[in-house]
Amino acid sequence: MLDGQNIAVLIPAYNEAPRIGRVLEVVCAADFVDQVVVIDDGSQDDTASVASRFPVLVLRHPRNFGKGKALVSGIRETKDSDIYLFIDADLLHLEKEHLLALAEPLIRYPFLDMTIGVFKGGRGSSDLAQRFFPILNGQRAVRGKWVRNLPDFSWTRFGVEVFLTKFAHDTAANIEMVPLWGLAHYHKEEKYGPFLGVYHRLKMYVEIFRTYLLYEGHIQKDPKVVEEKEERVCPSVT
Repeated sequence: MLDGQNIAVLIPAYNEAPRIGRVLEVVCAADFVDQVVVIDDGSQDDTASVASRFPVLVLRHPRNFGKGKALVSGIRETKDSDIYLFIDADLLHLEKEHLLALAEPLIRYPFLDMTIGVFKGGRGSSDLAQRFFPILNGQRAVRGKWVRNLPDFSWTRFGVEVFLTKFAHDTAANIEMVPLWGLAHYHKEEKYGPFLGVYHRLKMYVEIFRTYLLYEGHIQKDPKVVEEKEERVCPSVT
Protein backbone atom coordinates (compact mmCIF):
# COMPACT_ATOMS: atom_id res chain seq x y z
CA MET A 1 0.00 0.00 0.00
CA LEU A 2 1.35 3.41 -1.00
CA ASP A 3 0.12 6.44 0.97
CA GLY A 4 -3.01 4.55 2.02
CA GLN A 5 -3.89 3.54 -1.55
CA ASN A 6 -4.72 -0.10 -2.26
CA ILE A 7 -2.85 -1.01 -5.44
CA ALA A 8 -3.55 -4.03 -7.64
CA VAL A 9 -1.41 -5.09 -10.59
CA LEU A 10 -3.24 -6.84 -13.42
CA ILE A 11 -1.17 -8.84 -15.90
CA PRO A 12 -2.98 -10.32 -18.92
CA ALA A 13 -0.99 -13.19 -20.40
CA TYR A 14 -1.32 -15.43 -23.44
CA ASN A 15 1.40 -18.04 -24.02
CA GLU A 16 3.96 -16.06 -22.02
CA ALA A 17 5.55 -18.89 -20.00
CA PRO A 18 9.13 -18.06 -21.09
CA ARG A 19 8.78 -14.37 -20.20
CA ILE A 20 6.27 -13.82 -17.40
CA GLY A 21 8.54 -15.07 -14.62
CA ARG A 22 10.92 -12.11 -14.90
CA VAL A 23 8.00 -9.66 -14.82
CA LEU A 24 6.52 -11.33 -11.75
CA GLU A 25 9.86 -11.29 -9.93
CA VAL A 26 9.84 -7.50 -10.13
CA VAL A 27 6.13 -6.94 -9.49
CA CYS A 28 5.94 -9.29 -6.50
CA ALA A 29 9.00 -7.67 -4.91
CA ALA A 30 7.38 -4.21 -5.01
CA ASP A 31 6.40 -3.58 -1.39
CA PHE A 32 3.75 -0.99 -2.27
CA VAL A 33 1.72 -3.47 -4.35
CA ASP A 34 -1.16 -5.07 -2.43
CA GLN A 35 -2.32 -7.69 -4.92
CA VAL A 36 -1.11 -9.17 -8.18
CA VAL A 37 -3.50 -10.89 -10.57
CA VAL A 38 -2.37 -12.85 -13.62
CA ILE A 39 -5.13 -13.50 -16.13
CA ASP A 40 -4.16 -16.49 -18.26
CA ASP A 41 -6.22 -15.82 -21.36
CA GLY A 42 -6.51 -19.34 -22.75
CA SER A 43 -2.79 -20.07 -22.98
CA GLN A 44 -1.66 -23.35 -24.52
CA ASP A 45 1.68 -23.36 -22.71
CA ASP A 46 2.73 -23.30 -19.03
CA THR A 47 1.88 -19.64 -18.39
CA ALA A 48 -0.47 -20.46 -15.50
CA SER A 49 1.98 -22.95 -14.00
CA VAL A 50 4.85 -20.44 -14.04
CA ALA A 51 2.64 -17.71 -12.57
CA SER A 52 1.47 -20.04 -9.80
CA ARG A 53 5.01 -20.20 -8.44
CA PHE A 54 4.61 -16.61 -7.29
CA PRO A 55 2.35 -15.10 -4.58
CA VAL A 56 -0.30 -14.05 -7.11
CA LEU A 57 -3.91 -14.83 -7.93
CA VAL A 58 -4.12 -16.71 -11.24
CA LEU A 59 -7.36 -16.50 -13.21
CA ARG A 60 -7.76 -18.80 -16.18
CA HIS A 61 -9.96 -18.22 -19.20
CA PRO A 62 -11.12 -21.42 -20.95
CA ARG A 63 -10.14 -19.91 -24.29
CA ASN A 64 -8.54 -16.78 -25.67
CA PHE A 65 -11.02 -13.90 -25.27
CA GLY A 66 -8.51 -11.09 -25.73
CA LYS A 67 -6.77 -8.51 -23.60
CA GLY A 68 -9.85 -6.39 -22.96
CA LYS A 69 -11.81 -9.22 -21.35
CA ALA A 70 -8.71 -10.32 -19.41
CA LEU A 71 -8.49 -6.88 -17.78
CA VAL A 72 -12.22 -6.90 -17.03
CA SER A 73 -11.84 -10.29 -15.30
CA GLY A 74 -9.00 -8.92 -13.19
CA ILE A 75 -10.97 -5.83 -12.20
CA ARG A 76 -13.95 -7.93 -11.15
CA GLU A 77 -11.72 -9.88 -8.77
CA THR A 78 -10.24 -6.76 -7.15
CA LYS A 79 -13.20 -4.44 -6.68
CA ASP A 80 -11.76 -2.64 -3.65
CA SER A 81 -8.59 -1.44 -5.34
CA ASP A 82 -7.96 2.30 -5.40
CA ILE A 83 -5.44 2.07 -8.24
CA TYR A 84 -4.89 -0.54 -10.92
CA LEU A 85 -1.61 -1.03 -12.74
CA PHE A 86 -1.98 -2.71 -16.14
CA ILE A 87 1.32 -4.41 -16.94
CA ASP A 88 2.22 -6.59 -19.94
CA ALA A 89 3.65 -10.06 -19.38
CA ASP A 90 6.39 -9.73 -22.02
CA LEU A 91 8.32 -6.71 -20.78
CA LEU A 92 12.08 -6.35 -20.99
CA HIS A 93 14.07 -4.65 -18.21
CA LEU A 94 11.09 -3.98 -15.94
CA GLU A 95 12.09 -2.41 -12.62
CA LYS A 96 10.23 -1.30 -9.51
CA GLU A 97 10.82 2.31 -10.53
CA HIS A 98 8.66 1.82 -13.62
CA LEU A 99 5.72 0.74 -11.47
CA LEU A 100 6.22 3.71 -9.18
CA ALA A 101 6.40 6.09 -12.12
CA LEU A 102 2.95 4.94 -13.23
CA ALA A 103 1.29 4.92 -9.81
CA GLU A 104 2.72 7.98 -8.06
CA PRO A 105 1.03 10.68 -10.19
CA LEU A 106 -2.39 9.26 -9.29
CA ILE A 107 -1.49 9.42 -5.61
CA ARG A 108 0.02 12.89 -5.81
CA TYR A 109 -2.74 14.39 -7.93
CA PRO A 110 -6.27 13.23 -6.98
CA PHE A 111 -7.72 14.81 -10.14
CA LEU A 112 -5.82 12.40 -12.40
CA ASP A 113 -7.73 9.41 -13.79
CA MET A 114 -5.03 7.58 -15.76
CA THR A 115 -1.34 7.54 -16.56
CA ILE A 116 0.02 6.09 -19.79
CA GLY A 117 3.58 4.86 -19.96
CA VAL A 118 5.85 5.79 -22.86
CA PHE A 119 8.92 3.66 -23.60
CA LYS A 120 12.14 5.64 -23.79
CA GLY A 121 15.73 4.47 -24.09
CA GLY A 122 14.88 0.77 -24.11
CA ARG A 123 14.93 -0.47 -27.70
CA GLY A 124 15.12 1.76 -30.71
CA SER A 125 12.23 0.09 -32.52
CA SER A 126 9.96 0.31 -29.47
CA ASP A 127 10.92 3.93 -28.85
CA LEU A 128 10.15 4.81 -32.48
CA ALA A 129 6.73 3.17 -32.38
CA GLN A 130 5.94 4.98 -29.13
CA ARG A 131 6.90 8.31 -30.63
CA PHE A 132 4.09 8.00 -33.19
CA PHE A 133 1.55 5.84 -31.30
CA PRO A 134 1.99 6.38 -27.55
CA ILE A 135 -1.67 5.59 -26.86
CA LEU A 136 -1.04 1.94 -27.77
CA ASN A 137 1.19 1.38 -24.73
CA GLY A 138 -0.32 -1.16 -22.35
CA GLN A 139 1.58 0.02 -19.28
CA ARG A 140 -0.93 2.16 -17.40
CA ALA A 141 -2.22 3.12 -14.00
CA VAL A 142 -5.93 3.86 -13.69
CA ARG A 143 -7.99 5.07 -10.77
CA GLY A 144 -10.31 2.37 -9.49
CA LYS A 145 -13.47 4.47 -9.34
CA TRP A 146 -12.90 5.68 -12.89
CA VAL A 147 -12.25 2.34 -14.56
CA ARG A 148 -15.03 0.52 -12.72
CA ASN A 149 -17.54 3.04 -14.11
CA LEU A 150 -16.59 2.59 -17.75
CA PRO A 151 -18.85 1.05 -20.38
CA ASP A 152 -18.17 -2.62 -21.06
CA PHE A 153 -14.82 -2.99 -22.85
CA SER A 154 -14.51 -6.78 -22.71
CA TRP A 155 -15.03 -6.92 -26.50
CA THR A 156 -12.00 -4.81 -27.42
CA ARG A 157 -9.24 -7.46 -27.41
CA PHE A 158 -5.96 -5.70 -28.41
CA GLY A 159 -7.90 -2.51 -28.96
CA VAL A 160 -8.40 -2.00 -25.22
CA GLU A 161 -5.78 0.78 -25.00
CA VAL A 162 -7.48 2.63 -27.85
CA PHE A 163 -10.82 2.30 -26.08
CA LEU A 164 -9.49 3.54 -22.73
CA THR A 165 -7.71 6.52 -24.27
CA LYS A 166 -10.55 7.51 -26.58
CA PHE A 167 -13.15 7.27 -23.83
CA ALA A 168 -10.94 9.31 -21.52
CA HIS A 169 -10.57 12.04 -24.15
CA ASP A 170 -14.27 12.00 -25.02
CA THR A 171 -15.26 12.45 -21.37
CA ALA A 172 -12.54 14.98 -20.51
CA ALA A 173 -10.83 12.61 -18.08
CA ASN A 174 -7.39 13.67 -16.87
CA ILE A 175 -4.42 11.78 -18.32
CA GLU A 176 -0.69 12.12 -17.81
CA MET A 177 1.94 10.60 -20.09
CA VAL A 178 4.80 9.06 -18.08
CA PRO A 179 8.24 8.22 -19.51
CA LEU A 180 9.40 4.69 -18.70
CA TRP A 181 13.15 4.86 -19.18
CA GLY A 182 14.91 1.69 -20.29
CA LEU A 183 11.70 -0.34 -20.60
CA ALA A 184 10.73 -2.27 -23.72
CA HIS A 185 9.00 -5.49 -24.70
CA TYR A 186 9.62 -8.54 -26.85
CA HIS A 187 8.53 -8.21 -30.45
CA LYS A 188 6.01 -10.72 -31.75
CA GLU A 189 8.54 -11.97 -34.28
CA GLU A 190 10.86 -12.85 -31.38
CA LYS A 191 8.10 -14.70 -29.58
CA TYR A 192 6.54 -16.60 -32.48
CA GLY A 193 9.15 -16.59 -35.24
CA PRO A 194 9.18 -14.46 -38.41
CA PHE A 195 6.07 -15.84 -40.12
CA LEU A 196 3.77 -16.41 -37.16
CA GLY A 197 5.06 -13.20 -35.68
CA VAL A 198 3.88 -11.21 -38.68
CA TYR A 199 0.51 -12.97 -38.51
CA HIS A 200 0.05 -12.06 -34.83
CA ARG A 201 1.17 -8.49 -35.48
CA LEU A 202 -1.34 -8.06 -38.31
CA LYS A 203 -4.04 -9.64 -36.15
CA MET A 204 -3.27 -7.11 -33.41
CA TYR A 205 -3.56 -4.20 -35.87
CA VAL A 206 -6.90 -5.54 -37.12
CA GLU A 207 -8.25 -5.69 -33.57
CA ILE A 208 -7.06 -2.15 -32.89
CA PHE A 209 -8.68 -0.85 -36.07
CA ARG A 210 -11.87 -2.79 -35.28
CA THR A 211 -12.08 -1.02 -31.93
CA TYR A 212 -11.92 2.34 -33.68
CA LEU A 213 -14.72 1.30 -36.03
CA LEU A 214 -17.02 -0.20 -33.40
CA TYR A 215 -16.35 2.21 -30.54
CA GLU A 216 -19.33 4.54 -31.05
CA GLY A 217 -21.75 1.66 -31.53
CA HIS A 218 -20.72 -0.01 -28.29
CA ILE A 219 -20.88 3.26 -26.37
CA GLN A 220 -24.39 3.96 -27.58
CA LYS A 221 -25.55 0.44 -26.67
CA ASP A 222 -24.56 0.90 -23.05
CA PRO A 223 -27.83 1.65 -21.19
CA LYS A 224 -26.20 3.94 -18.64
CA VAL A 225 -24.60 6.00 -21.39
CA VAL A 226 -27.93 6.42 -23.12
CA GLU A 227 -29.94 7.18 -19.97
CA GLU A 228 -27.40 9.05 -17.86
CA LYS A 229 -24.42 10.60 -19.58
CA GLU A 230 -22.80 11.36 -16.24
CA GLU A 231 -23.02 7.79 -14.85
CA ARG A 232 -21.50 5.03 -16.95
CA VAL A 233 -21.39 1.61 -15.34
CA CYS A 234 -19.84 -1.45 -16.94
CA PRO A 235 -21.86 -4.54 -15.88
CA SER A 236 -18.94 -6.82 -16.78
CA VAL A 237 -16.64 -4.90 -14.45
CA THR A 238 -18.86 -4.13 -11.48
